[in-house]
Amino acid sequence: MKSLNRRLVASWLGWSLVVGGWAFSLGAQAQEAGSLARVSGKATVTSADNTTREAKANETVSTGDLITTAAGAEVLVRFKDNSTMIVRSDSKVKISQFRFEKKGTDTVNTSLVSGTLRAVSGQIAKANPQNVKYDAGAATIGIRGTDIELAIVPEGAKDRAGIYNYVHAGETQMSLDTGESVLVGKELSGFTPSVLQPGESRLQLLRDRPAFLTSGGFDALLQQLTAPRIPMIR
Repeated sequence: MKSLNRRLVASWLGWSLVVGGWAFSLGAQAQEAGSLARVSGKATVTSADNTTREAKANETVSTGDLITTAAGAEVLVRFKDNSTMIVRSDSKVKISQFRFEKKGTDTVNTSLVSGTLRAVSGQIAKANPQNVKYDAGAATIGIRGTDIELAIVPEGAKDRAGIYNYVHAGETQMSLDTGESVLVGKELSGFTPSVLQPGESRLQLLRDRPAFLTSGGFDALLQQLTAPRIPMIR
């Protein structure tokens, strides 16, 4: 009898570990953030476990995914809160955090690793704008109902090296890890140069849109997806 009881206990513990591990693996899965609405050219998605796959239209993207585009390629991402992002040519963008449960804890954190992105905010920014952040090098950009472009220009490029934040609509607050910050309004650009010149401010406000920020093949579609819907009169 004692031997039977020991076998029953061992069996129960074994099943508990299996079920517990299964539940843990489900909970550990990255949260779905949205999908790739369009893909043009060669692009890849690298997941949090470092597996890389070819980017294809309509496939799901999740928290931790890194989207990489080759020269001449673009990817249009549609998130679950109806925000939209274009990953432009020769760029890397990581979906660092995304939580959308229609609660005060909803969060979006997107990291521009290299290149350029354009983003239009969605429901999370409308309800909790303080929970939407973009990281680009040493800069962090907070938004207020915004259509923005971010770019990291490396040393040796045709244009001056640094981090650019252009605002198509709305407003952003561009902050540095030094504690400096500036409000960037519509049709203005925030800029932090990679190398400071004598007497130059580390964080600057430019009155013009950087010439290298040009529209791509998905900009018109982005505007269609994010434009307010006008009710039909019958």
